[in-house]
Amino acid sequence: MATVLIIDDNPVDQNHMAEILSTEGYTTIAAEMGPEGIRLCREKQPDLIILDLVMPDMNGIEILREFKKEFPAIPVVMCSAAGLEQVVALALRVGAAGYIVKPYDRETVLKNLKGHIAA
Repeated sequence: MATVLIIDDNPVDQNHMAEILSTEGYTTIAAEMGPEGIRLCREKQPDLIILDLVMPDMNGIEILREFKKEFPAIPVVMCSAAGLEQVVALALRVGAAGYIVKPYDRETVLKNLKGHIAA
């Protein structure tokens, strides 16, 4: 069973994503801040990371850069209400495997994870 690390400072968004993924058979772990997410990634070695773009301690691009240095094989899908083309392009250039725009639904999430992870 695949494990997904969700890093999002909004508990409502965190729970919504976890609910979608758990009903599909994924195991989820969650962090509210970037440093906590990095620590959990070291400890749990998830199969995929879903990373919010806007957070108070480190922004998602900074965290993505850290993940790509330390865990280059783990796919990272960015998730944010900011669906601006330049933001999406930057995330993909830095190494994101995909980008989900909030608000999202089950089908959008699963479509974006397809090919990056198996249930």
